[in-house]
Amino acid sequence: MKKAIMFTSVFFLSLLMQSACIHSSDSLTASLLSGESCQNKLCISIEDFAKAKMIEENKYYKIVYSDNMYYYCIINKDSDVVKSEGPFNKQPRISIVDGLVKVTLQAGTGLGTQWGFFYDTNDNVFSQIFQCIYDQCDGKVAVGGMNKVIVRDIFDESQYYKGITSFNESFSEMVEPITGVRFLNDGKSIEVLYLAGDNYQKVIEIIDLD
Repeated sequence: MKKAIMFTSVFFLSLLMQSACIHSSDSLTASLLSGESCQNKLCISIEDFAKAKMIEENKYYKIVYSDNMYYYCIINKDSDVVKSEGPFNKQPRISIVDGLVKVTLQAGTGLGTQWGFFYDTNDNVFSQIFQCIYDQCDGKVAVGGMNKVIVRDIFDESQYYKGITSFNESFSEMVEPITGVRFLNDGKSIEVLYLAGDNYQKVIEIIDLD
């Protein structure tokens, strides 16, 4: 992670005034990566950001807190705001992983209620929105599905896609039997943790990726 760069409040506020928009939770998924400007949308006022509390900042993102709600913006390598969203009643989680900006939000409890996306600062491109992000490595992401794990290229599934639905043990009858997935061997395999059988036995299974 590169050293955080501080922007002046005037510069930051002017950027946000240009591009920060409020979306309802119902329309968030559809509008998050639309690339639309604030035109014909309810924009966050400069006064709100002037009094907002800075929660976290980095060269490529900022998270602020105002009136019991959270807002964030993503900044490209030219210091331009390329995406901003809010309000959220839970704090967005933003980090730099493998040179990418990773944004996740938790809508409820459990990994199944988590959604997120990635932003490539070098190519200035966004991934699609993923639900239940387990892990990422070397340009691939492992995400959850209904009793399955999907491993795919973060930005282009035509480059790599593998849906894993067959496991050694039968899943326990529950909403989310898969409790964790992580990449191993520099992304050549994954480790899947899940609960199996009537006694909810913890199983660890290693699966090689093609």
